[in-house]
Amino acid sequence: MLKPFPLLLSLLLLPVVPVKALSPFSAPAIVAEDSPNAQIERSIRQVTVKITSEINRGSGIIIGKKGSIYLVLTNAHVTRGATTLQIQTHDGQTRTASIAPNSLLKDKDLALVEFSDTRDYPIAKIRAISPDAELDITVTGYSAETGQYTTDNGKIEQTSDRPLQEGYSVGYSGDIVQGMSGGGIFFEDELIGINGRSAYPILSNYIYEDGTKPTDAEIQQMRAVNWGISLHTLLTYIRPEILSAYNLPLPQVNPDIETTAYTGYIAELETKAKGFTVRIDSSSTANGSGVIIAKKGNIYTVLTADHVLCEKEKSQDAASKPCLNFTYTVVTKDGKTRNIEKSTIIRQEGVDLAVFQFESLDNYPVAEIANYNPNTDDFVFAAGFPKIGDNPSKWLFSGGRIKDQEMGLLGTRQNDLSNEQGAVLKSVSSLTGGYELVYTSITFGGMSGGAVLDSQGRVIGIHGRSEGAGGGKIQLGFSLGIPISTFIGLQERFKVKPQLLTTAQPQVSQQQKQEIIQAITGVIVPNTNAKADIWIERGGQLWRLWRSEEAIKAFDEAIKQNDPDNVYLAWYGKGLALFALDKYQPAIEALQQAINTLPKGEDLKEFHSSILQLQSNVYDVLGGFSKSAGREREARENYEQALTVINQAISLFPNSPKSYIIKRLVLDSLERYDEGLAAINQAINLAPRAWLYLTRAMYYQSQKKYDLALDDHNKAIELNPNYAMAYSVRALHYSSQQKYDLALDDYNKAIEINPNYAEAYVNRGVLYFEQKKYELALSDYNKAIEINPNLAQAYLGRGGLYAILGQPEKVKIDLQQAAILFLQQNNMAAYEQVMQILQQLGG
Repeated sequence: MLKPFPLLLSLLLLPVVPVKALSPFSAPAIVAEDSPNAQIERSIRQVTVKITSEINRGSGIIIGKKGSIYLVLTNAHVTRGATTLQIQTHDGQTRTASIAPNSLLKDKDLALVEFSDTRDYPIAKIRAISPDAELDITVTGYSAETGQYTTDNGKIEQTSDRPLQEGYSVGYSGDIVQGMSGGGIFFEDELIGINGRSAYPILSNYIYEDGTKPTDAEIQQMRAVNWGISLHTLLTYIRPEILSAYNLPLPQVNPDIETTAYTGYIAELETKAKGFTVRIDSSSTANGSGVIIAKKGNIYTVLTADHVLCEKEKSQDAASKPCLNFTYTVVTKDGKTRNIEKSTIIRQEGVDLAVFQFESLDNYPVAEIANYNPNTDDFVFAAGFPKIGDNPSKWLFSGGRIKDQEMGLLGTRQNDLSNEQGAVLKSVSSLTGGYELVYTSITFGGMSGGAVLDSQGRVIGIHGRSEGAGGGKIQLGFSLGIPISTFIGLQERFKVKPQLLTTAQPQVSQQQKQEIIQAITGVIVPNTNAKADIWIERGGQLWRLWRSEEAIKAFDEAIKQNDPDNVYLAWYGKGLALFALDKYQPAIEALQQAINTLPKGEDLKEFHSSILQLQSNVYDVLGGFSKSAGREREARENYEQALTVINQAISLFPNSPKSYIIKRLVLDSLERYDEGLAAINQAINLAPRAWLYLTRAMYYQSQKKYDLALDDHNKAIELNPNYAMAYSVRALHYSSQQKYDLALDDYNKAIEINPNYAEAYVNRGVLYFEQKKYELALSDYNKAIEINPNLAQAYLGRGGLYAILGQPEKVKIDLQQAAILFLQQNNMAAYEQVMQILQQLGG
């Protein structure tokens, strides 16, 4: 069988078109010689070149110059299969050219060609953003039939955020003739793309990059226009070395992520969430999300974030301003749109929640509400409709892990948070509005008001904010939501009760947990060319996903660009990632670079304080590492440095409770306990939270001030009656006072609140052991190990129990496992004690 000639293949891409396009020139408008239009026509012709080979003819655009080497952009199908290439410039000069090696991805119909010439040729002006529809354009190239330069005017008719295979995403009008492949698509004198496929091809080979096919109706629309590849695509995927060498601009991209199509258990959760999640569109063009929580007859009630339905002007005193007069619609899972009547909206001052109602004869699912305190590292999903940049809103189901409700907030930079509405991050001043859920799910503007779901797909919170940086313009940190318990406490005022309500903790199998982990770690964070701010956000996303090695690479890309406005954020993010990898000294150095590159200004004092907080924390942990290795002097030096740094943070911004919490940890490391107590008192004055009272209670306990300790235990429970740790710690207090019945009641309450609280089972096991209730103690130790196989104290306790029960082999097995875990967890004191016991046992 004869192989088809490459020229024939290119004819299939650019087939014969109407007679008008076969003329070497379109009829130009008559313009004055030096008019702006004449200058534009002259400039775009001068950057358009003819490309010929022994098998093909096409066009190209000069886009860069390095010394005497010029860089030309064309289509891959123009150069494919050629052994020699010739380029003819506008002045008729011809020279040999070659393909720039390894310059682009192979799945894009783009090629970069280089030629050398000492003559001076113009370089095309490049438009680095994706072209908009309705843009008037000019297309250029050289006719394969006549060899003459040809041009025509047209308009961008279609743009797609889902490119076709080989990168085609720009549909436009205008007559394209054979040979114009690789020629330019210009807006005025700016290059926005290159030609590639003409209208009405012989073969309708329209397939999206993900392998799916458009509908028949969509294909007919696609056939009616030419298709080109935007310059934005080139700038996104070109090798960074070439981008830099030829001084090409970085593309303007959004900090988007991609999730693979879910299967199995995650697909079930996502389907459930799609059913009860709605999109809320504003006449301002912003959007948010919401959750259907009740249905009565034909009336549905939706819970959302108040700022979704109450947009305000951007100002320092925005909170006191009235809602702007926008109108809103709700879009349900079937795509139906209904107006939101403002008379149905109910909001409550002081909390960023609102409900509204809509009427429908259609049947929509109602979300199940789960009112319980989630545990640190529980799996969660944020669901909603992000609107990223100017792109239409889309669905996102984003997995992550939750932080302890009590301590998680104090792990955030409270001074720089952002509401997530529309495509804009709106800076807010403090953790107000009921925000107490902290989680790692990646979220974007437009997801405000959407659900935070547990691992069974039940609503445990409403999403609304994220940690921002650089004045709230760059996401760097965690996501924040309002726990559903806040809504439950206000349900009478909102005049609605959730239809499906439970207080049970989630129960998921080991297989389901593995699927959730795979879904979280499988998120695709782009690594294409971008500006520094995008690389910083990508680094933050990777850090959230526990992919710190990749995060460091992303932050390094931002550091290379050395943008004075945000390079300090790149160094700060790198410090976070290095700390997560236990690379303490490099983390300290990165954080120092963040301080060194921080722009001057009163508005950045709080962020400066945040950097110092983290640096102090790293010094403290490094001191602990040195101490466990027996390097006492080195440990003390690190502790002293940690104290110096945290005092600097406090002097910059005295009102951060986090600074005093860190200072307390450092003072404890230095065994300066009275000063540590003073620091925790300062933290409580600034943030009277339950776990801070528990911390102070332990100080009082060690000082034998038992009444003060009990007062603080009771205060912690008063502040947070569903705080399992508070009951477990108070139980320890009662045990020390030999009030065993009260201790047992508290352990039982802690386990009732959180049936997966392994430490509570261990502590109750110890209580049973002391009461010689050995079967109950063994049951609790076994349960703790079942919940958390890495809990060294559980093996230690069970090993001691086996010793009483006269089972020496089991004693050795459990103590050996405890020693291994203590060593892995860098608890050298406990490790050495267990090893001494094993040596005495001869094991």
